[in-house]
Amino acid sequence: MKTKITKQEQSITLSDIQQIENQFNFKMPENLKKLYLKYNGGILDIGEDSYDLDSIKYGNSRMEENIDSFQITEEHIPREYLPFATTPVGHIICINTGSSNNNGKIYLFRYDEMNPVLYNASLEDFLAIRSIDEL
Repeated sequence: MKTKITKQEQSITLSDIQQIENQFNFKMPENLKKLYLKYNGGILDIGEDSYDLDSIKYGNSRMEENIDSFQITEEHIPREYLPFATTPVGHIICINTGSSNNNGKIYLFRYDEMNPVLYNASLEDFLAIRSIDEL
């Protein structure tokens, strides 16, 4: 089954992405930027799995709020993990933005454990595609 994104929010610009990068002091991987420029949030349907993709701007589930909640206020998720999606049961999907060999890998933070579990080797693996252009 092909990966699809529905119910996306209003489009954003590269400037919107740079604003959140500067606000929270991180560098978003290029493939994730490309995804957000194409789809600003929405519902991710990957095979039989479904996820809520946070939006950068607009909408109810914004990346800014999750960074503030999980990294700054509650300090559950370390800063090198960028939360960008949520599972139907509330687990957080993050991409590693650190400078280690884990950069770009996808991790799952369970709401009841908050220890990173390697989920996929890359954003493309997570989305079950070869390139963001396929979406």
